[in-house]
Formats: sequence, structure tokens, C-alpha cells
Amino acid sequence: MNKASHSIASTLITFFLILAGSVAINADGVDDLINAQIAKRQIPGISIAVIKDGKVVRAAGYGVANLELNVAATKDTVYEIGSISKQFTSEAVMLLVEDGKINLDDPINKYLPSNAPDTWKAVTVRNLLNHTSGIKDWTELKDFSYRREYTSEEFVDLVKGPPLQFAPNTNWAYSNTGLPLLGIIVEKASGMAFEEFVTKRIFTPLGFPTIRFRHQEDVVANRASGYELKDGKITNGEPFRPRIIAPSGGVLASAVDLAQWFTAVLEGKLLKPSSLEQMLAPVKLADGRSVTNGFAFFTDSFNGHKMIFHHGSTVGGFGSVVRYYPKERLTIAIIGNVEDGGWGPEYISHRIANYYISGAYIGGLKEQSDPGTNAKYLSILQSIADNKPSDMLSATYPAKISPDFRKQLAENLRAGLQKFTYLAEEPVTETHFVLDPTLVKYVHYKLNTGIRTFYYTFRLDKDGKVGFIVATEE
Repeated sequence: MNKASHSIASTLITFFLILAGSVAINADGVDDLINAQIAKRQIPGISIAVIKDGKVVRAAGYGVANLELNVAATKDTVYEIGSISKQFTSEAVMLLVEDGKINLDDPINKYLPSNAPDTWKAVTVRNLLNHTSGIKDWTELKDFSYRREYTSEEFVDLVKGPPLQFAPNTNWAYSNTGLPLLGIIVEKASGMAFEEFVTKRIFTPLGFPTIRFRHQEDVVANRASGYELKDGKITNGEPFRPRIIAPSGGVLASAVDLAQWFTAVLEGKLLKPSSLEQMLAPVKLADGRSVTNGFAFFTDSFNGHKMIFHHGSTVGGFGSVVRYYPKERLTIAIIGNVEDGGWGPEYISHRIANYYISGAYIGGLKEQSDPGTNAKYLSILQSIADNKPSDMLSATYPAKISPDFRKQLAENLRAGLQKFTYLAEEPVTETHFVLDPTLVKYVHYKLNTGIRTFYYTFRLDKDGKVGFIVATEE
């Protein structure tokens, strides 16, 4: 090991030992949670911000923003926010809709370069915004490079080859390709470069100083370094990204500014009420199905608590989440500097929400007496663990059960079941994010092995059959 590698390794070891030691002596529950999670998940640093009733009630940094220089993460640390950037793109489009320069139901080829394919003629601007275009995700294309720039025409050439995955508006599938195409559309409609338009019409008016586009060559005060975790080893994230994909994930922000911006937008400080309503409206598919994904805003509910949210993750080595609870006027923003799909910030955010809103996530539900169904649901888990058929599962669910889920479940049940407890149930409403329209009810349970605790949500169809199970570890 060379001296530089030894120094970084020493920094990491010291950092995680400090965290492990700090959990027991820190009296604040949120601090304990975050310190424990970044140690467990090997996230170098995280910053969080919580806004309640329009006021910042919590803002802090944990861990390290830069491992090589051993710089602490603070509330002012600036990170890449990944796919949360998509919301700025959708806002740019809606501002141009308000200006009368874009119609959401226009075909995208009206605004794209002349090399756009005829197969996209039926794809509308709205389809790009709500992920119903059927255009293949550029992240799945082998020819794409992070280490070069692309003109609009070159990007269209890159992504136009694969056939549509489905006819526009007949299905929903998250696709990053729509956002660079929307960036091209913004440029055509506004007569300005995409980043120039967003800076002038969104960044500057809202006045949150750390929110800006990322450029590797720029000197940015308090900018965190990004990392990837590969086989237990932390490495630097990808430093370069072409500007063509900035509409998909090219924005920097501190957690405080991210939370303040999200609150401002959702409380009507940027767009007209009619525009915001369209952005938050569920997707209505051609066959009548509804999906609670608007224009880069997801909506979901848990235990009667509605939330609006988005996650972010980048090859640069960052993960993020921002969520807003409209009834409670609570916003939580969390950004970390390791590429983990946003799962670390996601895990932490649910538990912080429960700190302010009791019962906002499954671990915050109170244990209830057996309603007479405990044995039934436990037998369902046992049949899955044993890889045996069960007439309590829907016809389609067995094929969806992953080997990893079955293996973990078997380990949990073999470990020696201490307690299997009913928590709650709730009907699936129009505010739940669910892609299977046959599901009508969720039933929540807690399983304790004496060593580990897991929560299981059984998603039931109208016949009472289990159509899916979601597992969450405490």
C-alpha cells in the first residue's frame, strides 16, 4: 500500500471508529440514527435539512465531505443531487408553457433536430415529462460516454435506434432519456441554452445560492467529493459528465437550499397554481390505469400521510432524497457522497419523518393485538421461504419473488422467530404509488428474530390474494 492509500485508509478507519463510539453518548435520536447508518453503510458524509412550517428546524452535516483532505461535512456542504435535477427541467418546461412557447401535447419532433426518427412522431412533450414515451433509457446504451460532449443531433442519433418499448401513453417506465430531450426542447422554445434559461428563470429568482449546474472545471466553495463503494472499497466517482445530460442530473445544492427550494416550489413560489397542479397530477394511461408520478414529482402515502418526493443518484458518487409532507408542511432533504442508489438517504429520511410525524413509516406503527390473521400471514412467509406453492398468493406473484428475498426470508425464519406482530392495514388510494392496479389493500406486520427486526407489507388484490410483499429491515 502506498503512502497516499494508507493515509486515506487511516482516515476511513478513524472516521468510522469515531462514529461507532459517538452513537452511545449522543443524546439526540436523529443524530444517533444518522451516525449509525453512515457507519453501517460506509457513507463518508451526509448533510440533512428539515423544514417545518416554512422554518429550518434542523440542518447539520455528518462525517466527511472529502476523504483525501479529511474535511468534515457540514450543513453548507454542496453535493450533486442527481435525478432530483429533473424537477428543474420540468419546471423550465412549465414556465415555457405559461409563456405560450410550448404545448404539452405537441409532438416532440416539432422541437427536436431534423434527425429525430419517425418512430417518435406520436411521442408528446407530456410523455417525456411523465415517463410514458416508451423511449429506451440512455443509461442502458453501451455507446454512451461520460468523457465527451454531445451536440443535440449527436444525442438524438445515439438514442433513436432502439424501438419504442411500448406505444406512447400505454405504459409507464422511468427513463432518463426524456430529460436531455426536454433540455433540447427548452433550448428550441426559449432561444437560450438550457443552463442559461434555468439559471435566469429558476435559480436566480428563488435566490438559493448553492443551487447551480455542476461543471468539473468550476471552483465551488464547500463542494463534496463523490465516492463509489466497490467490493467494500471506496473509490472516487466519475468526475466528468457531458452537458447534454444536465437536465437529467446536473445540479449541485446544499441540503438546506434543496429543502428550501422544494418547499418554495410546492408552496407556489415559482409557478402558477394551474401549472403546479399539472406537475403533480397522476399519469392517466390509455387503458385507464393511474400512476402517481407527475412531471418529475412522485406521490405516495403511508398510514394516511401523503408525501411528494424524488430520489437522486449519480455516477459521480452521490445519493439523495427530498420529500415533502403537505398536510404537515414538513420537508426533509438528505444528500450523501457515496453512490448507493439513494438508498441510504431514503432509509434515513423515512425515520427522520417519523421523528416529526408519528407513524410516518412502518417502524413507527404501534403493535396491535392479533386480528385473527397472524397465523395466515406467517404461513404465507413460510411457504415462500420453503419455495412451496400457496393458494394465498396471486397467480402472478410467485414469478416476481427474487432468490435473494426468498433466501433472506428463510434465514429470518430459521433464526428462531421471537415475535410476529400485526401493525396496521390501509386501503390503496389514488395517492399511493403502485404500478399494479389489481392491488387494493396493504397489511403491515413486524417480525422479530431476537437478533434482527424486519417489517413486511403484504399487498393484497380484490380477492384477498397477496400480489406483492415489501420487506424492510429495522
